[in-house]
Amino acid sequence: MLKATRHKEIMSLVTSGGIVEVNVLAETFKTSPITIRRDLIELEEKGVLERTRGGAVSGDVFSEGWARYESISYAERAKENARQKRAIAELASQLVSDGDCILLNGGTTSCRFAEALRAHRNLHVVTNGLTVAMEFSRSHNASVYMLPGTLDFRKMTSVCQPEQGIFDEITVRAAFLGVHGISLQSGISMLTHDEAAMNRAFVDTAQTVNVLVDSSKFSSQAIFRIVHLDRVHRIITDAGISALIQQQLEDAGIEVLIANLDE
Repeated sequence: MLKATRHKEIMSLVTSGGIVEVNVLAETFKTSPITIRRDLIELEEKGVLERTRGGAVSGDVFSEGWARYESISYAERAKENARQKRAIAELASQLVSDGDCILLNGGTTSCRFAEALRAHRNLHVVTNGLTVAMEFSRSHNASVYMLPGTLDFRKMTSVCQPEQGIFDEITVRAAFLGVHGISLQSGISMLTHDEAAMNRAFVDTAQTVNVLVDSSKFSSQAIFRIVHLDRVHRIITDAGISALIQQQLEDAGIEVLIANLDE
C-alpha cells in the first residue's frame, strides 16, 4: 500500500474512532510498527492528530477536550448529566457494605458517589478528591485518608506522579473511578499524564476496579490511558449506553450495571 493511501486510511480511522493504536494499525495494514510510528509522526507534524503512548488521537478531539476542560468550571461540570450521575452513584453505593475499605478518585461523579454513601457506617476511604472528602465529613461515618499532591482546582483533586511503593501499606477492597473517556479499544483515560498515572496506581492497589461513567463518556476521548479494559471488573453507567457497546463490554468479561433514572 502506498504511504499516501495508508495516511488517508489512518486519518479515516482516527476521525471515526477517536483513538488508534500502533500495533492494531500495523496488523491492519500488514506492515511493521516502526512504519506506523513514522506515519503517525508525519501526520502529527501536519497537525492532523496527536500522538499518544502506543498510538494517536484526533487533534480536533484532543483540542476540544482540553479547551472544554480549561474553560468550564467544576461547578458547571457538576451540573452536566446530573440526573445520570446521581442515579449511577446510588446504584454503585449498593456495592459497598458498612466497614468497607474503598478508594475513590476525584471528580463530579465521584462526589455524587460519596454523597450516596452518607448512610453507610465505619467506611475507610482513600481519595484524592477534595469534594469527595468534604462529602464524607458531613456524615461523620467514615475515616478518610486524603492523598497528597498538587491541587487541581479545575477538578478539585490533589494530583502527583506516584512514587514507587506509595500504596504498599494500603489495601482496599475496591476502587471506584470516574474517568474522562472510555472506549473498547483504548480503555479508560484522563486528560493529563499525572492524573492517568495516579489512577493507574489506584487500579494496581484495589482488588476490584469499578468505573462510574455517564453514557456520554463513551464518546469522549482523552490522550493519556489509565489502563486497558481488561483491568476493569465492572462499569456502572446509564441507559444511554448503546446496546452494541454494552454487549461488547459483556463479551469481554466486564459486568455492566445500568442505573435507572426513574428510581
